[in-house]
Amino acid sequence: MVNKAGVQVTIARTSGAGALIKRMAGVRKVAAYVGVPSAGKRERKQQLQELAAKARNPSKQTRLKVAAAANDITNAEALYLFTNGSPAKHQPARPVLGPAVEADGNREPIANELAQASKAILAGDKPEAIKRVRRAALAGQNAARSWFTDPRNNWAPNAPSTIAAKGSDRPGIDTGAMRASIQGLVEEEQ
Repeated sequence: MVNKAGVQVTIARTSGAGALIKRMAGVRKVAAYVGVPSAGKRERKQQLQELAAKARNPSKQTRLKVAAAANDITNAEALYLFTNGSPAKHQPARPVLGPAVEADGNREPIANELAQASKAILAGDKPEAIKRVRRAALAGQNAARSWFTDPRNNWAPNAPSTIAAKGSDRPGIDTGAMRASIQGLVEEEQ
């Protein structure tokens, strides 16, 4: 190629960096989260009432109705207390979110979906990237919800008095409201 000054310019190769930068500029940041949205006490009470209406076991219906009537904390607060423990209530710490998504067998599907999302972003396929991030969030949600019954959690068992009061030897699933409130969420930067 010859320019106006008569200088010959030859392009030996192109890096594609300009196109990549253009694609990256057009993609907003997307993040996947796993946790409990900060709904208020009214929402928790409503959720407990809905679970009670769906429960087939009369004992579970009663526990859910009692929990709804006595509701004084949100699901997010309940999960925080569950994760960190409560010396005042003699409740040991039973971490959920971090250990659940990092556990062998749980971490790999999440990481794979995020890797596929990165590849899709680099290829300029934003819809595929968003789909993959959503799948990663859902995999994290499922890992966290199933952590309550996963023997790898190594949680301290319920105390005999708790088992007698709740009718369950499984920590954190007497009503199922806290576990059901854990969600995988995707947020796009505006």
